Amino acid sequence: MIFQVLIIILAVLIVASIMLQQGKGSDLGSAFGGGSSDSIFGPLGPGNFLSKATWGMVAAFFILCLTYAYLSKQELTLTVQEVVEEQPAEEPPTE
Repeated sequence: MIFQVLIIILAVLIVASIMLQQGKGSDLGSAFGGGSSDSIFGPLGPGNFLSKATWGMVAAFFILCLTYAYLSKQELTLTVQEVVEEQPAEEPPTE
């Protein structure tokens, strides 16, 4: 239950942090060497705190999802030992 709550909270925080980030403004011209593509950090520039926090939350989200999937699989290993009794098929009534 705690994993599900944490996954939902992280998903909402990731969406919110992505929506708060400013667009990079890279158009097609900067992809081919124009504009600010000559800078040290490339055309996108250095990552700010919000983008680094987003990457951290995404990493935590994936690790949490994988952990939850592993633990769920461990809990759901069932052994079914039920005897199925076959009943004769009933014939439809004839007129």
